[in-house]
Amino acid sequence: MVEIQIKKVIDLKPGNYIWYNGKVYKVINVETSKTGKHGSAKARIEAISFDGNKVVIIKPTQDPIEVPMIKKIKGQVISVLSEDRVMVMDMDTYETFEAVVTDDLKGKLTEGQRVVVWDIGEKVVMQAFKE
Repeated sequence: MVEIQIKKVIDLKPGNYIWYNGKVYKVINVETSKTGKHGSAKARIEAISFDGNKVVIIKPTQDPIEVPMIKKIKGQVISVLSEDRVMVMDMDTYETFEAVVTDDLKGKLTEGQRVVVWDIGEKVVMQAFKE
């Protein structure tokens, strides 16, 4: 399960990650606007998930929002299961697990290659190193 931290909406910046509807989303854009005389400022948050789903959230800037605590794992690819899934071994604990490959790394990973995996509820290969 993902560890969640609570932040205020006003503290979000593009590039941050949020937890929304049981998924992790990367914040693309945050726009704030001031409403009328007695209203509060609102934020319009555009975010995209790892599977390409885009979402727009409108919330008051002082409202809380859930932010996932991302655990980064150094690993090595044991086998390539498909274009978008690989078996990875954790270099610290020697535990093996299946991980999803991001769109920019699909089809580019090879066995024995060192990678960085983010554990955000599901494990996702975010970075690969050349050997």
